[in-house]
Amino acid sequence: MRALVLALMLMLPSGIAFAQEQLRQAPAILLVDPRVILEDSVLGQQIVEGNRADRAALQAEADAVSEAFEDEEQQLAARRSLLTRDAFAVLATDFDRRVREARAQQDQRAQELIAQIEAREREFSEQLTPIYAEILNEVGGAAVIDLRNVILANARLDISQEVIRRLDLRLLDPEQSPE
Repeated sequence: MRALVLALMLMLPSGIAFAQEQLRQAPAILLVDPRVILEDSVLGQQIVEGNRADRAALQAEADAVSEAFEDEEQQLAARRSLLTRDAFAVLATDFDRRVREARAQQDQRAQELIAQIEAREREFSEQLTPIYAEILNEVGGAAVIDLRNVILANARLDISQEVIRRLDLRLLDPEQSPE
């Protein structure tokens, strides 16, 4: 029995060395954080700023419509004592209908803006795929995985900054694109 234990103990270091060598030769899994690339690359920052401007414009429009309706509501309330009950009811019903329509239109515009923002970000993400492939091929990697889906990883596997560098370079010099 001792001989067996001794033999296993002698094999253990070489077994560990073999496993370590296998890990070194295993294809790399590369990680990337698309949100960081969107926020830190020149093109991504342009997209983010455009999205902010569009949201601000939509909010300003909503605020202006809301303010106009508040003014009209105050005017309607001031006229209430001057109108018959039926005349006021007609005006109030019309006012409520227009407010509901305006809110529905604003909700529709907000949904359209969300769809536009998502489309811009999706298009941006699609522009990154050739860069991912280029880096993956250079290092002989096996896959590029979104870092936001990883619980724990070695930071050396994160290629986000390299993707940003290459994306920015291509923005400045389109000739750099491998396509």
